[in-house]
Order: sequence, then C-alpha cells, then structure tokens
Amino acid sequence: MNTADPAGELSPSTAVGRLLRITPLADHVGLRIEGELDRATLPALSSALDSMASRGSFSVDLSGLVFCDVGGLRALVTAAAGLRSGHTLTLRSPSPQVRRLLELTGRPRTTGFRLQVPSRRCPARPRRARAR
Repeated sequence: MNTADPAGELSPSTAVGRLLRITPLADHVGLRIEGELDRATLPALSSALDSMASRGSFSVDLSGLVFCDVGGLRALVTAAAGLRSGHTLTLRSPSPQVRRLLELTGRPRTTGFRLQVPSRRCPARPRRARAR
C-alpha cells in the first residue's frame, strides 16, 4: 500500500505483490495507477484515494491500468463524491475498457468526477500526385 511520510507526501509502492502499482504524479497533484484493479488490490487504491482527498482536486492517471472491475470504478466515483465542493477528481487516459465500464454503469454524473481522454489524431494522409 502507499504510505505517507510525515509531511503527508505519498511514497511510491507496490500493492498486493506485483498486481498494482500506485505512484504520485510528477506533473499534477494525483496518482498514477498501473496494473490490475480488482477486489484483491482495492484496499490499496482506497487508501491512496483517501490520502489524496484531503488535498482538494487531484488527477488519477489510468494509462497503465490493464484491468478494472466495477469495485475499482466504484472506489474512484466514491472518492470524487466525497471531495469538498468545487473540487474534482479527474480520470486521465482511461482505457477503452474503463470507458466502456462507465457507459455500462450509466456513466456517473457525480459532482466532482471528470474524464480526460487524450485526443487521437489521425495521421496525415500522404498526398497523391495528380495526373496531368
């Protein structure tokens, strides 16, 4: 599980063997989650989210998440719902599986919950030479 040092900073750690890794983000206030988020790893996520909630708005980068069950999604939505008024939890780079899970569960309309999906630009098509 993630632990907080005396100053309240999260230290990188691995939870439940090598199934889940939760580390602080370098570029934003928040967490990066890598691995599998399921019933076995949920306590580590809940602990990390609790430690972040007292800081106000924060992001959770899911780009390294390979699996998320409904319990993991519920923990994220619950953390957003528990934030003070005016603060948000932003899910950055959710996988297609996580986005689909959000759709199937009615895409939470929780105040303070936001998705940040990277735009996918199509590569420019090479121009064909015109026949004269």
